[in-house]
Amino acid sequence: MTTDPLQNAQKRAFQYWYVDGSFEFSFGGLCLLLAAYFYAQTLLAQSWLSNLMIVFFLLVMIGGAFVINRLVMTMKERITFPRTGYISFPRKTSSNRWGRALLLGAVAAILSAGIVLRLSNRPLGFDWTVTASGLLFGAVVTYFGFRTGAARFFVNAALSIGLGIVIGFANLTESIGLTAFYGLLGLGMLAVGGFSLWMYLRQNPAPVESSDDQ
Repeated sequence: MTTDPLQNAQKRAFQYWYVDGSFEFSFGGLCLLLAAYFYAQTLLAQSWLSNLMIVFFLLVMIGGAFVINRLVMTMKERITFPRTGYISFPRKTSSNRWGRALLLGAVAAILSAGIVLRLSNRPLGFDWTVTASGLLFGAVVTYFGFRTGAARFFVNAALSIGLGIVIGFANLTESIGLTAFYGLLGLGMLAVGGFSLWMYLRQNPAPVESSDDQ
């Protein structure tokens, strides 16, 4: 554990930002959006629209992330900030914003390439696309766990990795594996987020408004 007061303060601020379950709500919502996307891809597999689904993948990721982030911020403004205060992080520089955009684009490209390879040359007996998604997401959440010190992030990581392996062995048809993975992961994360929010509300009741009546 570092003894640098500035680093400790930054870590506490980072922990506070996710104390209300907002991480699970944002990423769980995005997972459910991805599950709906892959299920729609399955339904349109025999349609000319299926070719456009991959094109719209990045738009779904960016648009969905924006909407979910806005909903989470609204939740914080109405529930979290009135109880335990508001914090803000330094504004992202242009290079940081481009870096995040490139990272999101790279992840989307990898997933899209995996979908194409999966549908064109499906491996027998095991679905590596689902398992790779579980391992990748699990690694990201594990990083957040070490960064915040919150045990629930490791629960999310274990859920992601476990679902990836189990559904990988199930070797479901077409995009049903990815639909099941992201759907179950999203529901699981929303459950963890709901429990975290419940604990937060118990520990931090709404402030009592003072009365000016004499």
